[in-house]
Amino acid sequence: MGKYKIFINNEKVILRIVIEKEGEIENFFVYTLNSSPEIGNIYKGKIEKFLPGLNSAFVNIGEIKSGFLQLNKSDFYFSPDDEEFFSPSNILKNGKEILIQICRPGEEEKSPKVTENIALPGRFFVLFPNLKIQKISKKVEDIKERKRLMNIFKKHLGRNFGFVIRTASMYKKEFYIIREIEHILNIWKKIRRDFKKKNAPSLLWRELPLYLRVLRDYVDDNFELVEVDDEIIFKEIVKYTNLFIPELKGKIHFYKSKFPMFLHYGFEEKIENFISKKVQLSSGGYLIIEKGETLTAIDVNSGSSETEDFDETIFKTNLEAANEIPRQIRCRNISGIIVIDFIDMKKKYRDKVFEKFFENIKKDKTKSCILFISKLGLIEMTREKNDYSIYNSLLKECNFCKGEGFEKSKELVYLEMKKKIFEIFSNKTYNFFLEIEISQPLFEFIFKNQLFKNFQFSDRIKFKVDTKLRENEFKILY
Repeated sequence: MGKYKIFINNEKVILRIVIEKEGEIENFFVYTLNSSPEIGNIYKGKIEKFLPGLNSAFVNIGEIKSGFLQLNKSDFYFSPDDEEFFSPSNILKNGKEILIQICRPGEEEKSPKVTENIALPGRFFVLFPNLKIQKISKKVEDIKERKRLMNIFKKHLGRNFGFVIRTASMYKKEFYIIREIEHILNIWKKIRRDFKKKNAPSLLWRELPLYLRVLRDYVDDNFELVEVDDEIIFKEIVKYTNLFIPELKGKIHFYKSKFPMFLHYGFEEKIENFISKKVQLSSGGYLIIEKGETLTAIDVNSGSSETEDFDETIFKTNLEAANEIPRQIRCRNISGIIVIDFIDMKKKYRDKVFEKFFENIKKDKTKSCILFISKLGLIEMTREKNDYSIYNSLLKECNFCKGEGFEKSKELVYLEMKKKIFEIFSNKTYNFFLEIEISQPLFEFIFKNQLFKNFQFSDRIKFKVDTKLRENEFKILY
């Protein structure tokens, strides 16, 4: 089994992290200045608008956008022992101060989603101060170890705190586990103390920076190296790992060369694969990844892949796609509804492709729900939104196509131009002229097809070629 390596690159305006295994990028993380506010931050907020009809509220958290709180009455407003149910409208009023945590990022005009279910994650466990759940990861299969860990956490947290024991705690010395428990409890005590002292809105606790979160959530015994090209971050990581990840001692290295680290290791070209709409497969096939607002479609194509057996060619391409697509989903951090269209294949191949896909998607730490592959070769799935996607961090809406992802045909542009000309002449007196600046390709298209011959206003229109305009662009001057 291959070992994992982590590479951390800081370019001041952007921080990038790669988890590599055997030359392939298994995970890719990005942080930019517009990624704020960060998921996990805890605030003392003030309700600025309560929406009883939607059972929700907008909470002022002191950021550019208010947080959106979807109320869950079963969690927050009554307990099974209560004889009387209290409606949220009786408890939450505009101006009320509450403790909330960001659980999902905001996008464009959407507010970040916040929750009253506070979660304080550590490497070995996650503390839920307001919940009563006490669970252990299903991946801890050793019965004796499960019992040992539950005894440790119940002894030091009692019945008043909820927690989920993480896989990383397995077979770890009790000393390190207790130290983290004490550390997380101290964080919670400080948050409660600051909630009483500070005015709303206030940031009470900031989640760990991305590079420490990745180490906390991903590092296990299969990691052999962490390399960092920023000296300040390097020192922070050494300090953090000495306390909470002692097995990384001696495995953290500072990249000293002036030659960019990601160029040196060939990551820049590979990262392009997580931005491009088209992803080439080594067999000659390729993927087309179309990101919509609420749905992502991934189409598998055979391309130039070829073997003597047609069915084998299709199977080979689909199998390779079943390996690559989960990596693309992880590294792009795609969330919401995802539909994957494999090339049509026989049932015996469909089952094998689905098994391979499912095996690879299980590497993802983010929760997902997957439906079995259909007769048409479709896999439908949903993936939880846990942070900003690569589309939010590294891409922006096209100014020319307004986010549509395509340009209009010349036929459509002509109809649009004609419509605007009519609108102008219908709203003004007839005794004036229009000058229309158009691109060379559009000029040739119009006059080749004589589109304005015998046109009602043709004697009042003058066309002028502007080589600076895009192919299907025009400007009307009058």
